[in-house]
Amino acid sequence: MGMNKMFKKVLAVVAAGAMTMGMAMPTFAADEGKTTEAWITKTYNTEVGKAESFSFTATQKTGDGLISTTADVKMPTISFTADQTGTNSERGQITFPKYPEAGKYEYTVTETQTVNPAVVNDEHKKMIMSNAEYTMDVYVTDGATGTEISNIVVNKVKNDEGQSEAGKVDIGNTGTNSFNFTNTYVQEAGKDPDPSNPDPTYNDNGSLKVSKAVVNANGTTTTPDAEFEFTATFAFPTGTDASTLGGIKDANGGDFTLVEGGTYKFHLKANESMKLTGVPVGTTITVKESAAKNYKGSAEITINGNKLTSVAETSYNRELIAVNSQKLGQKQNTVDVTNTYNDVPVTGIIMNTLPYVLMIALCGVALIAFVGFKRRRLQK
Repeated sequence: MGMNKMFKKVLAVVAAGAMTMGMAMPTFAADEGKTTEAWITKTYNTEVGKAESFSFTATQKTGDGLISTTADVKMPTISFTADQTGTNSERGQITFPKYPEAGKYEYTVTETQTVNPAVVNDEHKKMIMSNAEYTMDVYVTDGATGTEISNIVVNKVKNDEGQSEAGKVDIGNTGTNSFNFTNTYVQEAGKDPDPSNPDPTYNDNGSLKVSKAVVNANGTTTTPDAEFEFTATFAFPTGTDASTLGGIKDANGGDFTLVEGGTYKFHLKANESMKLTGVPVGTTITVKESAAKNYKGSAEITINGNKLTSVAETSYNRELIAVNSQKLGQKQNTVDVTNTYNDVPVTGIIMNTLPYVLMIALCGVALIAFVGFKRRRLQK
């Protein structure tokens, strides 16, 4: 066989193979990404550890080429236990029926707006339900033994806040599943919601109370007119913010406005205090008192009813970090700051400079004695 003929045959075989692959590839691409099962995810935020069960609703749609024969799907119930705090996620599988005929079935999937046990929202506690909405399309074909699911496609319509949001979501039984509804249960800090065992300190302390006292160096109380500046920083737990429980309020019911970074500045004189209400449990706080001339700060801290190790500055004129990144709990949360005033004696000499003044005085006395001694020797 000549080289030309052999070369032509090889080209023909390669061309035939390429055509076969080209015909097969579209079929492969059409099957890629298909799934015949669907899983749904529930994400639950809570800082207090509240056991709850959540359910969902799948409402079948008809018209516009959709199969109108009723075919209900069974949505799972997803539960969380009391020891699951913070942010947790669980998945449940959706159960599909034996479909009566081939075609496209469409469902609108939402979260049932009740939980078990039920939560009655009020100014001290709230279950924030998800307003997410998804469209679930189920494609059914005729198979060898009857109808069978050939593909399931889920698209997001609204996010948890109920705002429009479009896009296909992952419905597999993996950590990347995004067929998700998020709920948040929040309680007010310092306000134990158990009516049979309410925290008796709430009326006085609210969610958080910062108080101020001033004493002299000898321990006696004093009430100078000086004001002391404080900075409180708030980091709210996932799913909440300053407005979640109707807005944080001060002792007079006024609005408590945070600046950028979640900080708030306030001033206290001796025997004054700042009480806040409406702060969510789990809020992380840091409270600092600015340096004040001739004052030395210390603080006694109680978080969630537990007294923490007291803090104290060892020198005057320094910033006091009274609380550093502590989470507010359901029970008493208080920060009691005391400033010790560095007395100024009647002579006008400040106490912490007195040793140096005495040293200078002694040197002066020694110099005078030395000069007098020298003068007496010269006279002799």
